[in-house]
Amino acid sequence: MRLIRLVPFALVFGLVSACGGSDTSSSGDTGPSIALEELPAKYSEAVCQVFTSCVGDLYGIFRPGETCLKDFSTAVEEGLATLPDAVDAGRVKYHGTKVQKCLDELAAGGCETLSNRQPESCKAALEGTVEAGGDCTMDAECVGQQYCKTSNACPGQCAPYEKAGGSCTSNDNCASGLKCGDNRHCVAPSQQGEACEQGEPKCVDGLVCLGQDSTAKTPGKCYTIEEALSGKEGDDCSFDGHLCAPAYACEITSIAPLGGQCVAKVDSGAACHAAFPDECPPDEYCALGANPLLPGTCTSKPKAGEACAAALGGGEICAPYTRCDAGVCRDIAHAGEDCNADDTCYSGHCVNKACVTGSSCQ
Repeated sequence: MRLIRLVPFALVFGLVSACGGSDTSSSGDTGPSIALEELPAKYSEAVCQVFTSCVGDLYGIFRPGETCLKDFSTAVEEGLATLPDAVDAGRVKYHGTKVQKCLDELAAGGCETLSNRQPESCKAALEGTVEAGGDCTMDAECVGQQYCKTSNACPGQCAPYEKAGGSCTSNDNCASGLKCGDNRHCVAPSQQGEACEQGEPKCVDGLVCLGQDSTAKTPGKCYTIEEALSGKEGDDCSFDGHLCAPAYACEITSIAPLGGQCVAKVDSGAACHAAFPDECPPDEYCALGANPLLPGTCTSKPKAGEACAAALGGGEICAPYTRCDAGVCRDIAHAGEDCNADDTCYSGHCVNKACVTGSSCQ
């Protein structure tokens, strides 16, 4: 059984890899000018604010010991490095006095902000000048509702966002409201109560997929965060839609069916049991024996260079800000560094064994 996995953040709009450089403000710009060195922190704060308002404590459950702000701001800083050349070449006009309106609209948005492409205020702050079919190296260079369509090589060509059924490599290629499915085509995400994953679309942002089984190849169902994470101490819990509130863990007492009871989390080095999320502190995991129903001990998570630990449901465990790569924990990779999977990159994009920024080609 494959447990829920938090996929890397979709880059909500081209600002991630395309803000900075000279300010080409025009008439009608009335907001304070945002300097390039201020932008990564301000933009990351806005995106993480809307993510938290949409899914609450979900980040801490799936990335224990890490923060949205640190993870996301690193990806933003790496993406910003490519903008000056585009500005100098005239492919992007950066309006620093229009950025604050974009940030305000993002921070005030709900879950739909994560599913949709950039607000008009953000497009106004980053004005692309390349028309459809023109050469591009990043999404922000393209005029209007377009992205830089590449085939793993530069330059790409500006093209309209893909409609349902169009080929894609990430959510950023799809029109507003669509996601890039496992079959690499844009699809409408599943809504509350609908089937999800294992051949079905992923849930719309703000919902979580529970009950999917990768072994049996059966889909799960989309639940609201309130439905999925509602159990209090002593309540029954299962992986089919009734997990525990963030302060608790679902301690496994039965394998078939898989479920148990909501319990309080334990202290460092304490006795523990198989549970989801782990009962131990964020930098530790419950090391179990051959029988997962027998108690284990809270143990330090493996650090970079150490063998990955086994997780409940067949996953792999490493210390915060490291990822399992070919059985060994490694620091999350920066743009340009080697990788084997999207999850090992801060950007969430591994292409041809190298980490790349989310909306540009290298």
